[in-house]
Amino acid sequence: MLMDPHLGLANKYQSESRILGWVSYCSIESFGSVMVSLFWSFANSNITLETAKASYGVMVATAQLGSIMGPAIVKVYAQHWGVAQCYLLGALALLLLQG
Repeated sequence: MLMDPHLGLANKYQSESRILGWVSYCSIESFGSVMVSLFWSFANSNITLETAKASYGVMVATAQLGSIMGPAIVKVYAQHWGVAQCYLLGALALLLLQG
């Protein structure tokens, strides 16, 4: 479906009825807000105060680094790899984070 010539990325014509674009946008935007709140809820319930004081700064710095490097990687490689492969790379990264 991602490379479908009528609904997917291969379609060169703008249209409000392209469902894949709407689904991608809504899922990416909601994922960002939901995952941040879930992560901090999990971290606050499982980490002691002393450990939090020592490690929250590193967690936030790593998150900021990821938020800078993620779009930079896509910007550099989207033209060469294609948008579909960048989606695949993002999905694989999420699966690797699952443990």
